[in-house]
Amino acid sequence: MARILVADDDPDILNIVSMSLEAMGHEVIKATNGREAVALAMSSAPQLVVMDLMMPEMNGYEATAALKADPETAGIPVLALTAKAMRGDEERGRQAGVDAYLTKPFRISQVIEMVDQFL
Repeated sequence: MARILVADDDPDILNIVSMSLEAMGHEVIKATNGREAVALAMSSAPQLVVMDLMMPEMNGYEATAALKADPETAGIPVLALTAKAMRGDEERGRQAGVDAYLTKPFRISQVIEMVDQFL
């Protein structure tokens, strides 16, 4: 299966998404802020990143833009999981390089379906 980086500062969401992906056989790497997500993506070469957009230290928009700007990580798809559901939020995510956008609250089945689409 795939190596997936899950980045979210909410421990409940981080755990439920991670456990669900691990139950499917994926290797999951966890980050609790954007800076950590970028560092882990650079060092562990995940096949997919599931990224919260509102995190401390470096938000998900900035982290995604940093990943997309680096030739080593530019090709890694980024799935945004976010509570940012206002008009223009998805466009801002797309401009940062987000490949798919899923708003909170979500069903875990939606996350799994999107992950399957990218893998």
